Amino acid sequence: MRTKSSAFSAVGCISLIVLTAVLAFTATAQIPRSQTPFSQDSAWSYLKVLAGDIGPRPMGSPSERAAMEYALRKFREFGLQEAFIVPMMQAVSGELSAGVNTNSGTAVGVLKGKTNRTIVIGGHIDSAGPDIPGANDDGSGSAAVIELARVLARRSNESTIVFALFGGEEQGLRGSRHFVRNFDRMNDVALMLQIDMTNGSDWLLPLVDAKDHLTPRWLVEASYEEFEALGYSGLFFPTHFYAFLTSLPGGGIGSDHEPFLEKGIPAIDFTSDVTDPIHTPQDNLENFIPSGLKRSGDLVYRLVERFDTGVPAETSVSYYLLQFDTALFFFPIWSLYVFFAVALVLAIIALSRMRKARIVEEPRRKVPGLKLFLLMILIQTFVWLSENVVGIIKGSRFPWLSNLDGYFLLGFFAAGLGIWVALQLAPRMGFSREPYRYALKGMIILGVFLLLMLLASPKLALAAAMGMFFLALSFLVDSWYLKFIFWLVSPHFMYRLIFSEGYGLLARSMTGVPLEGFVASLLLHLFFILFFSLWAFPFLLGFAAIRFQKPESFVFLTWFRKPIGGIVACVIFAGFALFLSLQPTYSPHWQQQIAIRQAGDLNSQKVTIDLASPDYLGDMSVQIGGKDTVLSGRVRNVRMMEGSFEGDPWIRVERSIEIIKGTNTTFTMLLKFHFKHRPYTFDVSYRGGTAPPQDVDTPVVWSPEGKSVAMRWYSFPDTLLVVPLKMTVIGSDSLTESITATFVQPIIPVVVKKDQASVNTRTTMSVTEVIRKP
Repeated sequence: MRTKSSAFSAVGCISLIVLTAVLAFTATAQIPRSQTPFSQDSAWSYLKVLAGDIGPRPMGSPSERAAMEYALRKFREFGLQEAFIVPMMQAVSGELSAGVNTNSGTAVGVLKGKTNRTIVIGGHIDSAGPDIPGANDDGSGSAAVIELARVLARRSNESTIVFALFGGEEQGLRGSRHFVRNFDRMNDVALMLQIDMTNGSDWLLPLVDAKDHLTPRWLVEASYEEFEALGYSGLFFPTHFYAFLTSLPGGGIGSDHEPFLEKGIPAIDFTSDVTDPIHTPQDNLENFIPSGLKRSGDLVYRLVERFDTGVPAETSVSYYLLQFDTALFFFPIWSLYVFFAVALVLAIIALSRMRKARIVEEPRRKVPGLKLFLLMILIQTFVWLSENVVGIIKGSRFPWLSNLDGYFLLGFFAAGLGIWVALQLAPRMGFSREPYRYALKGMIILGVFLLLMLLASPKLALAAAMGMFFLALSFLVDSWYLKFIFWLVSPHFMYRLIFSEGYGLLARSMTGVPLEGFVASLLLHLFFILFFSLWAFPFLLGFAAIRFQKPESFVFLTWFRKPIGGIVACVIFAGFALFLSLQPTYSPHWQQQIAIRQAGDLNSQKVTIDLASPDYLGDMSVQIGGKDTVLSGRVRNVRMMEGSFEGDPWIRVERSIEIIKGTNTTFTMLLKFHFKHRPYTFDVSYRGGTAPPQDVDTPVVWSPEGKSVAMRWYSFPDTLLVVPLKMTVIGSDSLTESITATFVQPIIPVVVKKDQASVNTRTTMSVTEVIRKP
């Protein structure tokens, strides 16, 4: 009995242990590990005020100032010792030479710690325009910063924490650059954490680049460690997108961490998926997923806790970052050059072996590879024009706007059809069967790519080196399936540069590029077809090389070039194109942008009204002055009205002038500009004589433009601007004053009705007057 009783006791204990473990695991699975004091509900309430009650907040606007004042009230409510605005009346970017007059700045809250060592937590409070609520970009980041001020004020901090909501980020990081130059405690800043967009989409991107500066490795690693410890997933570094963008003038994905990195301060930015509908009216509360507020807020809170007592002293060397799942690999830039050398050596070895293996000497072609390049152009034409087929059926220029992935697949099917046509032509073109010739040409082209891309960035050149490396491997191995696998991998890196993680952002931004007329559209299509033909050509040459190395292993091409192959390819392409043509082009996230452009000339009292859109204006109703007009057809620009207007002048100028004439003429003026409404933008320039005006003296920012002196305001200055101005005119006794002001109010009300469309109104008023001594 005792033995049996002991056995049952042992079984009972084991069962109890297993049950306890199961319950503990279940409890752990049910309780989020991401518990910090950060409240999603509180941050959401702030965001509703910023993007809902206040709304669009372009730099310098009264709404931007209202958002800053709201943040300051919250900072004071949370017990921060200081809350103030660092004013920015003249916005000058480090990348833009022309300054603008504004009424922007940075809203600052200071939570004093036990030391003066400072951590800056930033977001930008402005939005990209007067029609863009900026819920995600970056009302959400600002809301997260405000909530972090609330929760961090409840703990004892070693470091002083500065909460900074920058204005003017969308105008070239002007607010943060101004802050870094003018904040009186910058020497105490040890760390900067930026939150730019916190939508709860799949990805959260760590932005680590500024021109010639990188986030230190220890800060990147710490971010991933804390993110994983919080139980989140989706922190993803867009390697290829970064490599592409950093090679462009200006470099990097801009956000307010960059000026801090440029000053040598460790900084990082966290940005949600850049393919969300930012910089459009659809960046609103309805399209925002609030869970991202908690994710970003928790991460920054943990980083503040981690570095509250200090940051590592080491600075980061330049590196190339790759992420596989959650593992990070930091490659020093010198290692890329080592790989370039390895790829070149491997290519030389492969070409040397292929040259020795030549059996038949063939006559040299006059233009090496020309016929194969023509086939490449044919295939790329099928790929590039595939979307146009669907666009013609749907009556849309951008049928892919809401479904990029579907059109990638359509391009793949179109490539199959193009390859079938190319295979019909190939036997008639008398191609060489010598693998070495194709391999040599392919490697030479990749070598040229490598050298040209290296001029921009070694990170960019890595794509060409990887293509060369895997293409060389495909030439060297004997197994036909390994040849095919290595060849299949070889173009991946070159194409990943173009079709990167942020391709959706780049493609959709291109829809706003002005392009008028059939000829311009044809030239653009030809450019892209030729560009991608050249981009892909070395890999087509590589395929020809391995095809003739192992001709017996590529019999599937013989089957595919039969009529049945073409029928199958055509049916698949046509069926999928028909499927896509039945899908909506626009959605609540992506809508057609329609612009009402009204232009008034105050000298002639004439007005014109135009409608314009990147897409066609058909199936739309327009009401002007009680008269309805239905637009049809495939037009993108329509002149709706030409006429005269009356009423109060939209712009009126009072001048107090003193003119002193001598060899040259000096104008001393007190200018008072009166506006019927606050202008969205206001430009005024002065020109006279044989040279630009000299000895310009005014308290506002101005810039020379040709033979003129120009002054600009952005955005929504007051309805009265008083500007003292003095200048000397060379070789003339008069000045020509040219004024252009843009308003969001219409001269004549226009109502546009179209499903899934966003409409914005801009009214441009201009007037010119000659100023001279009576």
